[in-house]
Amino acid sequence: MPSHLGKGHAYPYFKVQAWDPRSLVWRDHRREAFDDEEAARAYRATIDRTVRTRLVRWDKTGSTPMQDIE
Repeated sequence: MPSHLGKGHAYPYFKVQAWDPRSLVWRDHRREAFDDEEAARAYRATIDRTVRTRLVRWDKTGSTPMQDIE
């Protein structure tokens, strides 16, 4: 059973977000959630480098953007 109510993801989970220059907000890229950071980073590496992206970690208290390790 997931550790929270909702769409069935156990905490923590990770998402890749892309910057939307038209509305000036971060939006989930393809609305995919990942169970671990490595999978999210691997998916992020497949996205065109011209798209501005970031990783976000979700837990019981909400979302937190992650620092890039580059």
